[in-house]
Amino acid sequence: MTTPPPFDDLPLARPGPPFNAWGLYGADDELGRLNLITPEVVAAAGREVKDGIVVNLNAQGTRAGRVSSLRWAALSRSIAKGYANDDHLSFNTQCSTQWDGFKHYPYQNYPEQGQHVHYNGMTYDEARKPENKRLGIDNFTRKPITSRAHLLDIPRHVAAHGGTLSHLDNSTPISVAMLDACAVAQGVEFRPGDILLVYTGWNEAYARLSDEDKKGLAFRKVNACIGVQTGEEAMRWHWDKGFAAVASDAMAYEAWPPLSRPSLHEVFLGGWGLPIGETFDLRALAAECARLGRWTFLFTSVALYVPGGIASPANAQAVL
Repeated sequence: MTTPPPFDDLPLARPGPPFNAWGLYGADDELGRLNLITPEVVAAAGREVKDGIVVNLNAQGTRAGRVSSLRWAALSRSIAKGYANDDHLSFNTQCSTQWDGFKHYPYQNYPEQGQHVHYNGMTYDEARKPENKRLGIDNFTRKPITSRAHLLDIPRHVAAHGGTLSHLDNSTPISVAMLDACAVAQGVEFRPGDILLVYTGWNEAYARLSDEDKKGLAFRKVNACIGVQTGEEAMRWHWDKGFAAVASDAMAYEAWPPLSRPSLHEVFLGGWGLPIGETFDLRALAAECARLGRWTFLFTSVALYVPGGIASPANAQAVL
């Protein structure tokens, strides 16, 4: 496996967009940071299973509200065949718990090329061509996202220090210092190839809304939410820790809208090929981790096998 260079060596492709790692695993690479999940990493992850407890991490796909005006909840229709029943599902792949693939969010208005640009230099126009299957979400089936993972329980940590969080805007971003302090308090130690789950409490804030407010959430003038801070400090932290994938329970892993550019979405997806998971349901996992007193476990997720796809339901679980 190619060892990632120091963060200060980025960008690797010059000229190229800020902090890119293009070419690290070859010009035709489609796995990005998933290359860090080696057989040795997976075998070590299996040793984190102590109690045999399996926790679902997927939110309901047909819930009444939605986090984006363009992301409709799944529609389910049963089909009676006379001798058996089928059902037909229609949904936006980002309507609930999901992974952003590498063709989802490019560097925005990269001036050297005059257009948006994705991982390893694929242009926005190339990514939109139906016949172009490169960088598809099916790569997350060729390399299922299965590794050792850690949950950082930010609400629990903040409450222990008398703080508060605002979930439906970006006014209280989760800082690198907060991530580090939470990891230390929980006894979490990171290794290359690990997966990071950041629990913000967004689902609890969402659940407290009225049905009317849930339906209107996506239609606010600024569709904002809590998340990890943007900026070079956060990028350096994620790179140095060696994460193969990151996810949270909020509608965007980073505080949204981004408070600086380039955003984490641009660098993680377009620059590094680092999968971003969003709207995971981490409530039950947080409760189990607190009960057991450990926040490290085996994580498994297999995306939809859709060649060339943009995103996918996560189909994720934690095994403690």
